[in-house]
Amino acid sequence: MAAPTEIGISLVSEATAQSAEVSSKGDVKILTDKSGAFSQAAIQDPTFEFSVRGKGIACPVALKAATAPSGVSGKIIVTTVKNSTSNDDWEEWEYSGTGYPGAT
Repeated sequence: MAAPTEIGISLVSEATAQSAEVSSKGDVKILTDKSGAFSQAAIQDPTFEFSVRGKGIACPVALKAATAPSGVSGKIIVTTVKNSTSNDDWEEWEYSGTGYPGAT
């Protein structure tokens, strides 16, 4: 018997999630030597921005604490929550926010 195949979003624990997007960014600081040539570089203040979308129930953020997608770490702050309803489709929801890995 073949092993079961997972289909769908596995980045978040919300059962009705349909998509999750994660981007990471940071400020690049470059150090040059006395002649102006490249010496070192470092990334400071890294952050993760995420967005999770789904259908079927009210937005899970409104019901309980938000679940960030896997890979997003640190202090999680949800900045946007949206719910929408139409007569011909399931209720839709979306939440987005930022993860600060250096914060507690």
